[in-house]
Amino acid sequence: MIAVKPASRLLLAALLLVCRLPPPAAAQAAPLQPEPAAAQAAPSSPAPAAPAPARPGQPPAAALDLPELRRRLAARINAERLAAGVPELRPSAALDGVAQARAEEIGGRGALPDESESLSLFGRIQVQMVRAGYRPHLWTESLTAMAGDPEAVVAYWKASPDLAPALRREISDLGIGVAAFRGVPLYIFLFAWPEQESWQAQAEPLRDLGRQRTAVLAAVNAARRAAGRPPLAGDPRLDAAAQAHAEDMLARSYYSHDGPDGSTPRSRVEAAGFPAASVAENIAARHLAADETVAGWMASSDHRRNLLDPRFTSLGAGVAVGAFEHRYQVLWVLDLARPAP
Repeated sequence: MIAVKPASRLLLAALLLVCRLPPPAAAQAAPLQPEPAAAQAAPSSPAPAAPAPARPGQPPAAALDLPELRRRLAARINAERLAAGVPELRPSAALDGVAQARAEEIGGRGALPDESESLSLFGRIQVQMVRAGYRPHLWTESLTAMAGDPEAVVAYWKASPDLAPALRREISDLGIGVAAFRGVPLYIFLFAWPEQESWQAQAEPLRDLGRQRTAVLAAVNAARRAAGRPPLAGDPRLDAAAQAHAEDMLARSYYSHDGPDGSTPRSRVEAAGFPAASVAENIAARHLAADETVAGWMASSDHRRNLLDPRFTSLGAGVAVGAFEHRYQVLWVLDLARPAP
């Protein structure tokens, strides 16, 4: 039996829900001609459980092949989650790889990480997950070392403080690594929730384009009413032009009023069938609600000027949600226009 001081357990929890969004929202406004982009505008560390001796007659976990060992460990952990009323975890090959590398590194070193390593390990493990193809929104790591069968390992592990974060409803994926550590098996459990699922859950309401356009129009007209300007009317042609530009920026990973094909706010509006005497465009990124987007535009002099311009009579809005340069993004486009006589 090996004794491990409780102070040497490491628990890492990263990217909690309060940190779910990318950096602060960015926006651009185009008056009658496009203009340059506006300024786009820790882990705790308690330690691994001390190794426990095997009970008489227990087959050692090391005698099992790794896939079977992972399956049985996951089954016991999922039984705990089901008993707590939360969904089962999915096995993740990417997380398995990261956890296995961690276990082998610690086993080869023969020493558990201590609290002084927490900050550096936080960044290093996060990078390893991303390189393995798993971009986490929320994750935690748990270490335990003991002899015994998989069921005994989980029974011992669940008595530690590490059980509570492993039972969080948001956590969806599990990776397991196993290596020899000073004569007993060392187990690394990685629990995580992918950024993609977190982002999709937050952005799901934005997929109702009709509702978002109604909200944008209401927010813009409230601002115009407060400034003594006449209200704008929604126009499906401007909606189509704005939506096409939002989707094109998302698909081709750019953020500009000018498209890579040379299109401009005016050319897109007119191509959508709206003969315009004057056109302006606002774009924004990262906001998760229409009222937040309009509030951001109102806080910028160029965007505000477009929204309150008394010459405009019509409005169209578009919003696109999805992958953008290896991250997840929301792109908003607002086209304002007055028809040609």
